[in-house]
Amino acid sequence: VNEIFTSVSNKYDVMNDLMSFGLHRNWKKQFIRVCNIPAAKKVLDIACGTGDIAYQIRGMNPSVQLTCLDPNKEMIEICKQKLINKGITNVMFHIKSIEDFDPKNEKYDLITLSFGLRNFTNHTKALKKVYDMLTPGGKFVVLDFKKPRNKVYSKIFKIYTLNLIPKLGKIVANDEDSYRYLGESIQTYYSPEEIKEMFEKVGFIQTKKINLPEDVATIHIGYRS
Repeated sequence: VNEIFTSVSNKYDVMNDLMSFGLHRNWKKQFIRVCNIPAAKKVLDIACGTGDIAYQIRGMNPSVQLTCLDPNKEMIEICKQKLINKGITNVMFHIKSIEDFDPKNEKYDLITLSFGLRNFTNHTKALKKVYDMLTPGGKFVVLDFKKPRNKVYSKIFKIYTLNLIPKLGKIVANDEDSYRYLGESIQTYYSPEEIKEMFEKVGFIQTKKINLPEDVATIHIGYRS
């Protein structure tokens, strides 16, 4: 997975716009609203990628202590440069997966994860680690793809993710294989109900799922007791 993101890093933002027809920007705005950034003091952005969420977090709360985490060096470098170009400094960066991240005694009152949960190698271990890193009452918010509930729409979406996205990746990023993996990861990803169950199994309370309007993405929320 890490090699895939190295391969696509330089075209990642462009491909996100093309693949989602720009809708990912609206989904991320809704995600940020749900996070309640102004109330946060210490935030960990997991799988920060090229920094879209990190930029919005600091933009809404300049005093927040922000840590960006991603296992891919190229993604972290793009994120870092993007924030610097926007005049945003004093951000911590770690080139680590959540499974390998050891923050010692650091605790966060908000942990965010946008389009990264389906790429975890051990979901239960990762979610348990996130839970343990939250302060009591701390909030975990996840945004990721889902398969549409309507059967006809779901079939169209399957054709799009498994056939058209790889072809788009070949044309734009000269990388068909990586985008074939990304399409497959969407189709084999857990359902929103399964994710909600996983949240509750590791201890999250007041869990909630929000199906976004286009019905191909969901926001999940959970709190540490």
